[in-house]
Amino acid sequence: MTAPGPFMRGLAAGAILAWSGAAITAQPFADVHVHFNWDQRELIDAGRIVEKLAAAGVEFAVAAGTPSELALELARAAGGRVVPLFSPYIHELGRRDWHLDPRVVARAEAGLRAGDYHGIGEIHFMAGFPPRADNPVFVQLMTLAGEYRVPVLIHIDSGNEAAFLAICRRYPSLDILFAHAGGNLQAIHIRRIIKGCPNAWMEFSARDPWRYDGLAGEDGRLRPEWRALVLDYPDRFVTGTDPVWRVTRTQSWDLADDGWDHFEQLIAWHRTWLADLPADVRRKISVENARRLFGRE
Repeated sequence: MTAPGPFMRGLAAGAILAWSGAAITAQPFADVHVHFNWDQRELIDAGRIVEKLAAAGVEFAVAAGTPSELALELARAAGGRVVPLFSPYIHELGRRDWHLDPRVVARAEAGLRAGDYHGIGEIHFMAGFPPRADNPVFVQLMTLAGEYRVPVLIHIDSGNEAAFLAICRRYPSLDILFAHAGGNLQAIHIRRIIKGCPNAWMEFSARDPWRYDGLAGEDGRLRPEWRALVLDYPDRFVTGTDPVWRVTRTQSWDLADDGWDHFEQLIAWHRTWLADLPADVRRKISVENARRLFGRE
């Protein structure tokens, strides 16, 4: 499938092609944000995903499923290459009602207690709309994360950093990843979060030209403000692909999600901007920080 026109802005085709073939596996890479969802499973099975991860040189991937047990299915197929997260979306449409469903907390506790899951997320919020971050189910999930000492992946769409700052300050003992480095947020917003929350980690999935954009220029290199931020705080960033594609299309409710068809394109784009960083910083963002965050050192 060809991505829609508006999402092609900023694509450095030559730079991405330079990372094709064997070069894509040249450096270790931890993909901290992938999904195996019911509407992806219609098009691809767990075994094929594992093959894609291996071919792309992914040392390990951090996966969430909708329903949540699909992350376990992927982890079983991966033989240690996948770190499964507990998703509060315990059924196909769970993103709509997870915050009202007490079964979410019970299943999270059972899965964490059994050692099946090694984190919680992705949990979505939109500032100004329900659910709020003080809803009882979310509060109990955060309590479980503290009890079992696992990180939490949170996605907030907002016009500034305030909503995420409120969460990471409320739970200072938890490792909390900010999905997509805030989506539409700018480097100045992320700098404030890093300064204000020592427990916050930024991940760069979906900041590619086809979705949130804004991270790199047409030459495939980080924009100056992002590069300065990464160089100032190289221990606070990780990255990933988030191969979910229906978000780039309108009227897609009846279509399966072919995001994994774009995985190679996404990881090549990330390797392009990473290649322009100093070697020690590139290693940290590509894999070393993720190893530390998910206990794989």
